Amino acid sequence: MTTPTKAPFELVRDFPFFAGLDPRIYDDLVAAGTLRRYAKGETLFHEGEPGKGLFFVQSGVVKVYKLSESGREQILAVQRPGDSIAELPVFDHGPYPAGAAAMEDAVVLFIPTGAFQDLLARHPSLCQAVIRALAQRLRKMVNLVEDLSLRGVRQRLARLLLEESGGQRTFPLAFTNEELAARLGSVRDVVSRTLSALQADGLIRLKGRQVELLARETLTEEAG
Repeated sequence: MTTPTKAPFELVRDFPFFAGLDPRIYDDLVAAGTLRRYAKGETLFHEGEPGKGLFFVQSGVVKVYKLSESGREQILAVQRPGDSIAELPVFDHGPYPAGAAAMEDAVVLFIPTGAFQDLLARHPSLCQAVIRALAQRLRKMVNLVEDLSLRGVRQRLARLLLEESGGQRTFPLAFTNEELAARLGSVRDVVSRTLSALQADGLIRLKGRQVELLARETLTEEAG
């Protein structure tokens, strides 16, 4: 598994969630939190479980997902280093509205609900950081609803490839076709055919899980 190389104070300071806070708050966050390690595929929490606290990804990748009654998965978010998970139960005291699991070995900072609420009461600037994070999460959910309701699989896949590229022409696709399908609200066979179609149309080149964007401008048009 990934082993953090930074001191706890440095880990907290580097989370975008806590950017610009008084350094004294970092000490309180470190004192309240613990580092947890999860192997690839291991569950952080299940949908419906009582909310126990807030998670911050230090390394690795964590998916937040919903499961249908038939077992079909819809990935709501893919959280990477610096991202937070499970803010909502901290405030409404309800259960986790979705599940979370490591997509690769991950290290997270976990802060129990009671301890985090105590920090919020003592540090108003931390409240502002939380509000920003919740606003960003809501914006992502609005974009997800827009994608699923207004765009076809080809459009959604084009958007995802552009996002995953990070501006690079060639990049590794970190997800299997099944995981891509769960992110796109589709099924594996449709995603496989759509990837092949994009390649046949000269927009991308696939070599294993390596993707090369051959026509970024056209792919951007495809993404809408």
